[in-house]
Amino acid sequence: MTMPGTVTPRNARPALARLIAGLLTLCLLAIMAQPAQPSEVTYRVVNVASNDVLNVRDRVGVPGSRIVGILPPGTRGIVWTGEQGRAGDGARWYRVIHPRILSGGWVNARFLAEEAVTFDAEQEPTDSIFLDHTAHERPYRVTGVAANDVLNIRSGPGTSHAIVGIFPPNARDIWISGRIRTLDSGAVWVEVRSSALPGGVGWVNGRFLDPM
Repeated sequence: MTMPGTVTPRNARPALARLIAGLLTLCLLAIMAQPAQPSEVTYRVVNVASNDVLNVRDRVGVPGSRIVGILPPGTRGIVWTGEQGRAGDGARWYRVIHPRILSGGWVNARFLAEEAVTFDAEQEPTDSIFLDHTAHERPYRVTGVAANDVLNIRSGPGTSHAIVGIFPPNARDIWISGRIRTLDSGAVWVEVRSSALPGGVGWVNGRFLDPM
């Protein structure tokens, strides 16, 4: 601290400026290092010839990576996990999941396009099967999801929560924990169990599950 009447030495001023610049750089890097949030929309494959496929790779970029799956042209229901990176040529890559690649993989973002978001005004019936205290004692299957789509699993009840996984449209043997949440809209969301999910659990809209 400089006392009144004193003068800061000239050679101290550049050092102070460098310190401030360094702190600003660290703050900027910390902000840039924050992971991107998963998209609330799904994607489809674009810019791929009808006789070709979009390769899904185990890391960002083509050199040094290996193919872990393929997505035919026009494939829909692709979910971006929120992870992204830059290849050596500057191209942006996204890590995605899809029923064809449940373990996930990386694709060049220029081959993906957002799908239109649609909303269903239908509400969950007030006599939902999940209100039964024995609902967690039986398995469920996915229902009402198109063959080229997926059922998103979220970190909490409602679409405002991040996507943490997906169920294919024909998924079976799904078990719920017994926890349910009824939203203001009337929709009933249920907590599902899966070892593939962070913490082993996630949430889905109950209208897309039926008892087996």
